[in-house]
Amino acid sequence: MRNTIAIFIYIIAVFFGAALLAPIIWMGVFSDAPILSFLNFLESHDDFHRYYNRCLMILSLSGLWILWRITNIESWRELGWAKFDDNRCIPGYGLIIGLTSLTAIAALALIFDAREFRNDIHSSDWIRHGINTLSAAILVGIIEETLFRGMLFSLLKRDMNWRVAAVVSAIIFASVHFIDQRPTISEITWSSGFTAFPQFIHDFESDPHWVAHYFNLTLAGLILAGVLQRTGNIYCSIGIHSGWIIATKTTGFLTNPINTHVLWGEGKISDGWAATPLLGIMTWYILRPNEGQSDMEPDQTS
Repeated sequence: MRNTIAIFIYIIAVFFGAALLAPIIWMGVFSDAPILSFLNFLESHDDFHRYYNRCLMILSLSGLWILWRITNIESWRELGWAKFDDNRCIPGYGLIIGLTSLTAIAALALIFDAREFRNDIHSSDWIRHGINTLSAAILVGIIEETLFRGMLFSLLKRDMNWRVAAVVSAIIFASVHFIDQRPTISEITWSSGFTAFPQFIHDFESDPHWVAHYFNLTLAGLILAGVLQRTGNIYCSIGIHSGWIIATKTTGFLTNPINTHVLWGEGKISDGWAATPLLGIMTWYILRPNEGQSDMEPDQTS
């Protein structure tokens, strides 16, 4: 269980480090010290959650090399970045799967009058949407798949059956997405990263959609882990993840919700139960045992 322990120490260290670093960055940005004047351009970003979130991301990525060394990872191939030399590696397949799956749910919402098309979109909005959506799809797809599937899932399955590892990594993946509140904090001190953290946690009490959203995110994590396991590389998972982001953001751009029942969700396609059957079928298909093909068991030597 050495790899599993290393992962959870890494997670704790990243959150602890972000809580320490975020107030320091904040104070530097809003300091009057001439030596820190190069940070003045960030003063327009006065949301402390944004600083915490960015520190969390930076430490997650920069800490990978430490986790890499501790767990004796020998190459990027072990994280799913395999040689791009066969059809299983084509991310376009994943992109099509991601786009069509959530677009189908969005189409159902339009058919059943749960959403309606907007009529106030201008040409400049299309350009801005295209740039922002493609940037998010590429960056988030690569970063999150490298962290959650490439590193987290790949290390967990050294210590346990890959399906169990997929469940654990999917739960962590879903949970992280609920650190999403942006509270107004009147005064930032050295300890604000710790004292404000409970306020960053999702407001479950006033959100009737959170159960469906959490469940669907967990299913999504299972699908992405299963695709990595089946294909032996991370490229298709990145494609699916990017396709989901494009479909979600484009649906939000083109349409508005009318019916915010828990079946359809509120602002995202994935926060309603209507998406659950399709994601459930995809999860079953990718995790099902293959007849005549033995599943890879954890490496007992790791």
